[in-house]
Amino acid sequence: MKPSSLSLFGARCLASLLIIIPLAAQGAAAAPELGRVFALAPASGSDGVLVANQEGLYLVEPNGRLSLRAKRDGGFPALVADPSNSAVLYASGRSGGLLRSSDGGRTWQRTSQGGPDSFALLTVSPSDPQHLYGVADGFYGSSDGGRTWARAGDVPEKLMNISASPRGLYAGTEDGLRFSSDGGASWRPASMLRIPVTMVSAEASGVLYSFQWGQGFLKAQEPELSWTPLANSFGGQAILVMARNGQRLFAATHIGRLFVSADDGRSWQALGGPRGPQSAAEKRGEKLFAANCQACHGAVGIGEAPQFGKSQQGLAPALDDTAHAWHHSDQQLQNTILKGSPTPNSRMVAFEGRLNARDAADLVAYMKSLWNERARRCQGAKHMDPGCMAH
Repeated sequence: MKPSSLSLFGARCLASLLIIIPLAAQGAAAAPELGRVFALAPASGSDGVLVANQEGLYLVEPNGRLSLRAKRDGGFPALVADPSNSAVLYASGRSGGLLRSSDGGRTWQRTSQGGPDSFALLTVSPSDPQHLYGVADGFYGSSDGGRTWARAGDVPEKLMNISASPRGLYAGTEDGLRFSSDGGASWRPASMLRIPVTMVSAEASGVLYSFQWGQGFLKAQEPELSWTPLANSFGGQAILVMARNGQRLFAATHIGRLFVSADDGRSWQALGGPRGPQSAAEKRGEKLFAANCQACHGAVGIGEAPQFGKSQQGLAPALDDTAHAWHHSDQQLQNTILKGSPTPNSRMVAFEGRLNARDAADLVAYMKSLWNERARRCQGAKHMDPGCMAH
């Protein structure tokens, strides 16, 4: 890796997502308050999560409330917490070396005395917090809390994510999970499945979580790594980063949507986002959606999740604001519900024998309650207006 690792890593992530994420999700608006999420970390002294993005560092509470913790030009492309003390954080900007905070991310000081000028990914050993690892123009390691760095080896091809465990290092790649027992000098497959692993997160207990495309959110225990599926309910979205704070797990997807789980990843709720159903029509539509649409289009219209080993063609799209439902007028959406899709061989059949015009209108009202302000304002032909295409 000769060019800047930060640009390479961004290009690699973009290329991988263009390959594995259905086109309906491309160009979708991320949460307007956050945009692209680079990393998550537990928020010390709070039950929320710290979110690193291109503006800086935000605190997001479990109820979705958002507040700015630290502003920085270019944001924090890499962020990680000390597993033994979540008030201690390490981060990287676009330049300036490794940064350290001892007050939960409110203030930062440069701690590195050499090594790369910026890192694309960071992780800390849960066995020895003085051991840090980072991705720059190669894979680097530090044994003195990030003050000095040595290049250990090359970065695994098509890298998405890294995480340190008590046994070694894991890397999620487009071609599967990789493992290193020698500090990143060499890597070997950790699984026989060559499917994209967009996120891997290891804990001091030896528990691992991962997001594997077509299988969803999974959990395993070292050293066996027998993966247990927990949830595949994110539609066409892929989890890229995760953090634990107490009993809660927080995750962010490739379009910047935040989710929280209070049951070890078996079920997830979106943080913040649209208001949801409030009017009588919207609430009627919610019931109709659950009875007629949810089986294909997913809970709260998140879309159909891909399944490993099955065709990804013709998956039911998201009907919230993450895909293209809001590109169509109310009448177009109602016609599709009642008459079916005009696309040949579509799975979207006509429902007019089961639903009437009012039902279709109520369903559309419910769908629109799942859209953010921009999607509602830019619905239909207006979605091509310059002010609506901007993110």
